[in-house]
Amino acid sequence: MMKNAGRIAETSFCSRIAASVLLASALSSCLASAVAAEPSVKRFELSVPQSTAAPQARVLRVEKDDRVQLIITSEAAGEIHFHAYRIDAKVTPGVPAELNFKARATGRFRIEWHPAGNAAKKGHHAPPLATLEVRPK
Repeated sequence: MMKNAGRIAETSFCSRIAASVLLASALSSCLASAVAAEPSVKRFELSVPQSTAAPQARVLRVEKDDRVQLIITSEAAGEIHFHAYRIDAKVTPGVPAELNFKARATGRFRIEWHPAGNAAKKGHHAPPLATLEVRPK
């Protein structure tokens, strides 16, 4: 009878170890998918041209829920406006400005430059510096 009790205890111990290994493997795979599911960061650099002529607007393409980082540089003071997302930033000559946001709405959205001298005309729409295109996943 004692021999059977020893075998049962050994089998039970081995079963616990196997269950622990399976649980650790399952948790590891869940953590890996959670990390992989994090939205990627799409980084774009925009430079405001010195000329007063409307620049050729770039199209910046991202997917819904991507994290977006826009780095804007200019040799003149002004503001960058991303009207659809209601985000703006003051730009100082020689100092990069950053806009960081999550691309939550799909569609095409204008990113506009407003020179400092036109501050009184905040409601107007300038030619786009770029267009953000957010595609569904």
